[in-house]
Amino acid sequence: MGGLFGGGGRSSAKSTKTAAQLTAEQDAASARARADERAESSEIFERQGIAKRRRLRRTGGMRLLLSPERMEGPNAPPTSTNLGGGS
Repeated sequence: MGGLFGGGGRSSAKSTKTAAQLTAEQDAASARARADERAESSEIFERQGIAKRRRLRRTGGMRLLLSPERMEGPNAPPTSTNLGGGS
């Protein structure tokens, strides 16, 4: 019986690849490997950026709370309650 498109069955014939086909396959494989490496490095960079933003958010609040400019408590200098430029 013939093949799907009328060609005879070629089970006995071996497919041979030319040198150009072999180099094309090797180039494609190396391009895929480079793309995978590039994607992985960009994912790592993105995760590091997210972690950095989380760290800044977490420590930024503590810095503001413990800031020397925020003088509260019993040792704080008295603050005026007058609003405006008058003394």
